[in-house]
Amino acid sequence: MNSIAAVIFDLDLTLLDKHQSLIRFADHQYDAFSLEAFHIDRGDFIQKFTEMNHVVRPKDEVYRELIEIFNIDSSLLAAMLDDLNQSFSDYAIGYPGLVAMLSELKNASIKLGMITNGRAFYQRNKIRSLGIEGYFDDIVISEAVGLRKPDHAIFQLSLSHLNVSADDAVFVGDNMKNDIIPAKELGMRTIWKQKEAQSEHADRVCDDLLEIPMLIHNLIQTKTG
Repeated sequence: MNSIAAVIFDLDLTLLDKHQSLIRFADHQYDAFSLEAFHIDRGDFIQKFTEMNHVVRPKDEVYRELIEIFNIDSSLLAAMLDDLNQSFSDYAIGYPGLVAMLSELKNASIKLGMITNGRAFYQRNKIRSLGIEGYFDDIVISEAVGLRKPDHAIFQLSLSHLNVSADDAVFVGDNMKNDIIPAKELGMRTIWKQKEAQSEHADRVCDDLLEIPMLIHNLIQTKTG
């Protein structure tokens, strides 16, 4: 039996390529709402939309600011916001190797979990659009459970659902404060999804999803050695 029984993932910027997804969706909105008619440059809109949506804040605030910046007809605000809520998932894209990595871990009889902050329907739609929902034994979304990372309680809830101890689990995430530090504080092994970075809180660092099964195997060998 594996000495690592479960791997728990963050979603945005870990499995889902949020940057490319935002670019794809902004390009769609530029055409869907005929923003060229407002004399807005496509590249400028995509860049600003992407930049503003990388910051966690209410989406209605983001659109109000975009409408002001680009002098868009304010009557479009509700429609653009509704389009985001209903259609963003259609433009969601995962990082290279996503499905192959999850398949390899599942074939190794490792339980898979996910903890993600966000609105329940919005996050769930993105997960389904990526075609990965069926790989996961448990998915915890902050709005649905009334807890948010980095609260230890949301990590403990996931571990409880998976019926594993922190010592037998690995957490994979991109955010040091929300993902890596709290998981490490609970006794989990951690993989920080970053480029060429190091941290005392991360057991391993990588930016290629296809490397994760090998890193998990390495952590197993380290733990049992």
